[in-house]
Amino acid sequence: MGMGTIGAPEWFRLAMETPVDVGQVRVDGVDISFRAWGQASAPTVLLIHGVAANANWWDHIGPLLCESRRVIALSLSGHGDSGHRRSYSYETWADEVRAVLHEFAAPRPVIIAHSMGGRVAYQVAAHTDSLGGVAFLDSGFAKPPSSGSRSGFAEIAATNNRIYRDQDSAVAAFQPIGTFDRIAPYLARHVGLRSVRRVERGWTWKFDPSIFSALARPHDASKPISCPAALIRAGRNSVLSDEAFRATQELLGPDAVYEVLASSGHHVMFDAPRELAAQLQALLHKWS
Repeated sequence: MGMGTIGAPEWFRLAMETPVDVGQVRVDGVDISFRAWGQASAPTVLLIHGVAANANWWDHIGPLLCESRRVIALSLSGHGDSGHRRSYSYETWADEVRAVLHEFAAPRPVIIAHSMGGRVAYQVAAHTDSLGGVAFLDSGFAKPPSSGSRSGFAEIAATNNRIYRDQDSAVAAFQPIGTFDRIAPYLARHVGLRSVRRVERGWTWKFDPSIFSALARPHDASKPISCPAALIRAGRNSVLSDEAFRATQELLGPDAVYEVLASSGHHVMFDAPRELAAQLQALLHKWS
């Protein structure tokens, strides 16, 4: 039993035992890492993480969705085990998503995107009619961030990640941005261990702080998308204000699916993983 599964429930241990394929695809000179579960010939689902996260945030979700699907999670550039760039944008991240989908020759894939990843998914969905659907998980993609938020993002982009004296200190400090809920220790350790890297003076986070420069720029979300769409909103501490929720409804229209994950805060994959997987399974069945 690995360190990351001590004290973990049976469903999590089984998820960790699910075979996973790991690889990279090169996009504009940068290696983009991905993880994939399920049969290669099955319908494709692509998971996109939020800001400062990585593909490993889905390690316990992918196995819950892959019984009849090929589930892929990528790390966008500047995140996780993917390479870093001199600058970042939603357009570039969308190109990375397209490249991974092309690598798997995925016909009519479904994209599931959390938080900032929803803006990336929107960039993909707004410029293609080849998706089988897109599900936004507590993502305020339809409303541009306020000027105050953009200023805050710009400040973060100009800073350096904290360096911790050892790996355990770094992992113990793991706390996703925007969360107010305590993450189950087995989940926090599993993801925390995979979110840090060794540097000359100790250990630090894998993400590149300058990714926040992309969030500091205005984001246009005025073009409708043609594929089926859904928004799953967190039941508490959601990043979607009522105004942002109304903007999302106006953009996606009345035919989209709107649901609330009542038991979860913003980080739905940590707060209510099995409930989230059940909602996504139902959604995928509806779109199949």
